[in-house]
Amino acid sequence: MYQTYIFDLYGTLIDIETDEERPEVWERLALHFSYHGMNITGTELQERFLTERDIQLAAAAQSCEFPDFIMEEVFRVVARDLGGSPNEDWLHETVRWVRTLSMIHISLYDGVAEILQSLRAGGKKVFLLSNGQKTFVEAELTMLGILHLFDGVAISSEAGVSKPDPLFYRYLTDTYGADLSSAIMIGNDPRTDIAGAAEVGIDSCYIQTASSPRGVPVKSTVQIWDGDLRKIPGWSL
Repeated sequence: MYQTYIFDLYGTLIDIETDEERPEVWERLALHFSYHGMNITGTELQERFLTERDIQLAAAAQSCEFPDFIMEEVFRVVARDLGGSPNEDWLHETVRWVRTLSMIHISLYDGVAEILQSLRAGGKKVFLLSNGQKTFVEAELTMLGILHLFDGVAISSEAGVSKPDPLFYRYLTDTYGADLSSAIMIGNDPRTDIAGAAEVGIDSCYIQTASSPRGVPVKSTVQIWDGDLRKIPGWSL
């Protein structure tokens, strides 16, 4: 049976809804910039952010198929273009503001902490492989009380590469010593979680939740259609 459990985060362990496209998010973030002498409208701020993000993703795409970016670095360029001199604390705060302003709902799915604790108590290695920004991924894991339940937390913005790229799995093994020879990937997205696992030759468990893409073929080793994480293989009370 499996000795290494690799979990996706959002939509798998965490039930979350955000909306970064709402104009109110960028209007309020523009106030944050204006308070520091960088006057800009919400619409212009969003446009500048998206433009610089795409530039940075394009540059990163030269070294991998599925790159990721660091949100602080995007805001650093935007702020400097507006005449600002952002320090690291301000940049982290700005990223947290984006997340806070766009947040609609966040909570753990039922049984998450119990399952992670039980796996580790049974001698299993438990890892997280998450697409997202380190600044808010780690904060949300801490807020929800599960950060300490992982043997390693791999985040795409820090790695510079995202699922389903096999390089992200290599980052997990190189950084945290995850043994893929005994591993299963557990996630709610057929395109990133399940396809990525297939690319590196490991088993996978698809769990359908409210945020799972619909109409996408699922080619996983195990399939859970009712969202009950307690049905993952190899786990029991």
